[in-house]
Amino acid sequence: MTARPAAPGLAAGIVLFHPEPDALAQTLAALAPGVDALYLFLNAPADEALRACLRRPLPAPVILLNDGRNLGLGTAYNRMAAAARAAGHATLLLLDQDSAPPPGMPAHLQAMHRRLRAAGECPAVIGPHPVAAEGSATKTPRLFLRHGSAPVDGARPLEFLISSGSLLDLAAFEAIGGFRDDFFIDAVDIEWCFRAWARHFSCWMVSGLAMPHRLGQGLVRVPLIGLQLARQPCFRLYTYARNQTAMLRLEHVPLRWKLKLFPYIALQAAIHCMIRRDTAALRAFARGIADGLARRMGPVRHRFVG
Repeated sequence: MTARPAAPGLAAGIVLFHPEPDALAQTLAALAPGVDALYLFLNAPADEALRACLRRPLPAPVILLNDGRNLGLGTAYNRMAAAARAAGHATLLLLDQDSAPPPGMPAHLQAMHRRLRAAGECPAVIGPHPVAAEGSATKTPRLFLRHGSAPVDGARPLEFLISSGSLLDLAAFEAIGGFRDDFFIDAVDIEWCFRAWARHFSCWMVSGLAMPHRLGQGLVRVPLIGLQLARQPCFRLYTYARNQTAMLRLEHVPLRWKLKLFPYIALQAAIHCMIRRDTAALRAFARGIADGLARRMGPVRHRFVG
């Protein structure tokens, strides 16, 4: 796939948290020819290596947002969407530093956005097919097809997409509402996509457009049942359990998702405890469930080891 000229009204936004400068430079080089502007949200202070990376000339302007405080993914996405909307952009391509978008991806997603609208759909978000980055030994994100919805012109309807690589329709975003700031990290994309479907918008993946992505810090394989889990630090196990539990109270989250939640969390807790050979993961899951039920949300206030 070759790079195409920038599509009108298309911006990209990347959330940065101590990124690898070389990997970021490759991402910026792949994106810049196909977008009108690049928003970079600093969820950690920019060191000299990052600043040197950002001084390299690019065909699209780079706009830095935030002062380096970690405000979480939900806030970062919302602020980039607001900035892009205020600047007159119609769509915003969200990315984080764990993805490697192929050249031409922005225009490809923008073209699919137009085709879906021409077909009578109301797409809120369109994304590529995320695959495990070569040599990363990380998990490929799991896909959940939307029940009762049919593919359209090479795009498949999904229950939700991972946020990285997602092309947001900013008018739809305004109608649906922003990402949950209080989720901080984990499941912000899942909850938002369920909300989009409940408000008569739709979420799509372009099957033939692969995007390498690194999920977690490695892969946990459970051979007897064929399960693969992303290896995560305990604070991420906590936010996963907390935010998924908090979604139990939300009317727009499908019942089928709620019914499988606690058995799946219990299975993950048991597997992580066996892999780690301690109870730190179990305590993280238990605290996450308790805080989710009590609606204690926001930035992580607990200290976790491992």
